[in-house]
Amino acid sequence: MKSKGIIIELTALLDVILIMLFWVMMNINDSNDQVRADAQAQVQQAQEEAAQAQDELAKAQAQFDDEVARLEEAAKSPDKAARENQEALEGYSDGLIVTMNLRYDAVGKLFILDQDGELGRTLIGSDEEIADGIIASLEEAGLESDDVILCALVYDGSRALYRDIQAITAAIERVCTTYTRFYCTFINISR
Repeated sequence: MKSKGIIIELTALLDVILIMLFWVMMNINDSNDQVRADAQAQVQQAQEEAAQAQDELAKAQAQFDDEVARLEEAAKSPDKAARENQEALEGYSDGLIVTMNLRYDAVGKLFILDQDGELGRTLIGSDEEIADGIIASLEEAGLESDDVILCALVYDGSRALYRDIQAITAAIERVCTTYTRFYCTFINISR
């Protein structure tokens, strides 16, 4: 007895395997191209973000350098600021003060005065209008934006309207953005 075994034709099977191998290689190549394109897009996006961060860092550094320079300049002249404050206090004791009087006729008016008399007046309206009137009066007096200015707001609390005091307070805050060393106290004469 002879065993004849199974005879398998390998050529057809090899053809199928080669076709499948070729198909897998093509898909891998397409996949590699897609991965490469995605990686390049991510690298480009990261480079753009890094450039933007670098620009923001440069701007922040410039602002920091400006602020340091300003503070160094201010540190060099503390005696000047102290001297100017002392002069303003001495002027205050001599009556050199800006006075703002709130008075009511038919409407509320704010009179701005110094030791020489009236500098200006403004109707009580919006805080912006009041601030513009105060600033115009201070400019009329020849005061510079870096001068030390001592001021007193005088009003009769029994007659003054709350909204008017609030508007004047907001106006004084606006004035302080222009005249950085503008100091104002409130005096209620009804107390």
